[in-house]
Amino acid sequence: MAPGGARKAAQKRPRPSSDLRRRELVSHASRILNEHGLEALHVTALAQSAGVSRPLVYRVFPTREALFRAVLEDFATEVGQRFQNALVRALPGTAASLTRAFIEASCDVIEAKGAVSWALLDPRGISPELARISTEILSNLLAPWLERLAEHLGVPPRRAQNHLGIIVAAGRAALAGWLDGSLTREEAALDAAQAVTGIMASFAASSTNRAGRPTTKGARSASSG
Repeated sequence: MAPGGARKAAQKRPRPSSDLRRRELVSHASRILNEHGLEALHVTALAQSAGVSRPLVYRVFPTREALFRAVLEDFATEVGQRFQNALVRALPGTAASLTRAFIEASCDVIEAKGAVSWALLDPRGISPELARISTEILSNLLAPWLERLAEHLGVPPRRAQNHLGIIVAAGRAALAGWLDGSLTREEAALDAAQAVTGIMASFAASSTNRAGRPTTKGARSASSG
């Protein structure tokens, strides 16, 4: 094809939609994050990776925080979607089966999108602004669980929020063995499911006692009165 024809063909090629362009940039940003770390995630690196201009990137992501948010939201959205699909298959299911479904969904997305985004959902060790964004996204991801947990345990939302933080920390700790290569995914997922369901059972038992079932000490006092 003559040079003029090539130029005309390029001119006729449709431009990506703004939504498609955004998804492409997020994909490149996720790859940068997983291959080079958080410090490498900036506009210049993203523009070079995607083969676009810096002004174009700035139009989509005006700040580095906006780019960081987009990458984590993409990760969290994928976890939520995969969990919903697994939930349909698991229902009605037990607490253990639903917990395992969420863990497997998380593992699937870690394998598909890399472990760095998963790690950054734990906001320790990053700037206060990025930590705020990370905490917000994780809270949104776990929001459906919060209401169910509060109802299951019979505790107010503020108490359920604290319980949920403990549960999530246990699950993340169990998966760390898979991420560092010391355990298989199956082993780590099993440990995570057992840890989470065990903690939930303990909280449930404690909640039942608080609701009025006498403790052993209370029962002895009642019988001696």
